[in-house]
Amino acid sequence: MDRLIILLAILLMVGNNYAFDIPQALEVPIEKEFQLTQTQFNLLYSVFAIPNIGLSIGGGIMIDKMGGRWGVFTFSLLLGLSQIFIFFGGCYHNYCMMLCGRAIFGIASDILHIAVFKLVAQRMPKDMGTAMGLILTVPELAAALNSFLSPYLFEKTNSLKIPLLFGLFLCFLSFLSGLMMIYVDMKYEKVATAKQTEQISVFNFKLTKPFVIMSIITTLMLASYVPFLDNANKFYHERFGFSIMDAGQIVTVGYVVAAFTSPIVGRISDKFTNYRPFFIVASTIMFFISHLQFYYMPLTTSPNYYSVFGLITLGLSYSCFSSVLMPALQSTVPEDMLATALGLLGIIENFCMAVVPMISGFVYAIGGGIDPMKNVDIIYLFLAGIGVVLSIHLLMENILQPAKAHAKLPNALDI
Repeated sequence: MDRLIILLAILLMVGNNYAFDIPQALEVPIEKEFQLTQTQFNLLYSVFAIPNIGLSIGGGIMIDKMGGRWGVFTFSLLLGLSQIFIFFGGCYHNYCMMLCGRAIFGIASDILHIAVFKLVAQRMPKDMGTAMGLILTVPELAAALNSFLSPYLFEKTNSLKIPLLFGLFLCFLSFLSGLMMIYVDMKYEKVATAKQTEQISVFNFKLTKPFVIMSIITTLMLASYVPFLDNANKFYHERFGFSIMDAGQIVTVGYVVAAFTSPIVGRISDKFTNYRPFFIVASTIMFFISHLQFYYMPLTTSPNYYSVFGLITLGLSYSCFSSVLMPALQSTVPEDMLATALGLLGIIENFCMAVVPMISGFVYAIGGGIDPMKNVDIIYLFLAGIGVVLSIHLLMENILQPAKAHAKLPNALDI
């Protein structure tokens, strides 16, 4: 039953992951047809995150109060409805409608993740590394499919309609998967959930040092992954000499690597929880190394296939993010406040997801020279570098002061 829940959770997130990155796969044609600057294009990703800066905590509290099933139904439905706005905005070249759709999509996507994590955490608390890794990375294959299929559909039809319509179709199928997930969870539930007697409130949530540090680390790593891939097609087109079509295919490598390595990383994380702080450091270092590769690879006009090694490292990094960092973060909070904690995390994450794309667009615009994309990657190197420093600090504190750490924060990081 647990495996079926994970499978349905993966299928539920397929539409979300595919539709999220449609603008990235069609960046050049969207900029051309809508006559957008780099900053205006990146606003399609910033507006995805801006509403959640304030709403994610409310969504988390609602999930803790009403349960993961309610959240899965409500926000998987809202996800599909938002994609309708995006579809019609793309068909009729209405940029404001697309922005509106992306904002609604962002709210639905963010809280849907919280609902899924809440439901899964109740089912398999001892295997969260494996479960989280699979749920976060396997749907990335849908993002990989998008990077290949959306440019292909546009090239064949010379229109945004078909690529956007296919994304809408997948969101509808994901909604059906969400309904099946709710049904299975209800059918096989053996022990009725105790009725919540204490009112869930953000004021009842106690911030601990491990939670704060892990929240910052996970946010920085996510900010060095998602916004970079949002512009990855253009990055590979301008810096490494690939055509738009070929760039879309190359970018899929990172998604595929993450999906296929997460079960292994998750099993290791679940089995060797005593070494989790070391895994956290290794994860942040891998993010930094991946962007270091991108930064130092030379600008070329012919395809540079060596650049794929940066994507491989980035895929491994995201696998560690899903299977190590997220479960480590969740181990710092009580289960009945998990959704609230993820809502608080969402405030920080969505602030970064809103700001980083705009900063990268600004840096690209003022960078000048023959290689402005190289200047943009400095942002991601900086974010990953801060994450490395914080993870080392967390490791040293737990090793050098174990008694103090345990006395204050028992079992916070399973050491």
